[in-house]
Amino acid sequence: MKTHLNSPRVLIAILAATIGFAAAKDGIAMKDGKVVTVKDGNKTDLTEEATLKDGTKVGKDGSVVSPNGTQWSLKNGEFLDWDGKFSVYFIADGVVRKDGKVWLVKAGEKSEVSTETTLTDGTKIMADGNVISKEGKKWEIDDGDAVFSDGRPVLEGSVVGWGEKPLIAEDCGGTVLEEEKSFPNGNKVQADGTILFSDGTKGKLGDLDVIQEDGTYLPAKK
Repeated sequence: MKTHLNSPRVLIAILAATIGFAAAKDGIAMKDGKVVTVKDGNKTDLTEEATLKDGTKVGKDGSVVSPNGTQWSLKNGEFLDWDGKFSVYFIADGVVRKDGKVWLVKAGEKSEVSTETTLTDGTKIMADGNVISKEGKKWEIDDGDAVFSDGRPVLEGSVVGWGEKPLIAEDCGGTVLEEEKSFPNGNKVQADGTILFSDGTKGKLGDLDVIQEDGTYLPAKK
């Protein structure tokens, strides 16, 4: 079975922390193991097969048949709008800055940050978006950026592992990496997720691993 991430129609919107951040978008999502339709921010269970405008068919169990016949299944956090465009909302635990507000996300549910919040690694995040890392470094989350609950930042230009394809983080969104990307420190990541380190060694980008915009590799804790 081919993965849907190979489709040229793929559009990734990766930094909207929950489906609630995508209230302006209507479509079908997998949320907490259930397939739901989203309309004006409201979610209802999908009870029968739905056909999207581009001909994509989505079953109530999350099975998907693309117009070209490719079969795959929605995973938690994945979303198809009614035109058939695919999105991922993968910040299930962490902090996101969206439309000037800072949001804490736990198990996919969001709440606005109103007081200093400490992440699991000791990173502190303020309601105004200022951050103090566990090493004492101070910086500010820009609109559209995120920080995982373990303190790893996901900023514009970073690459994030997702399934079989790495994603390029962009302003509250991103695209599937289609060709090799080089970083200032000499590291490179290929479209299949292979990491070519500047010292000549190789690695593989795993789910939610991050390569920062300067090339620093930040693996997810397994």
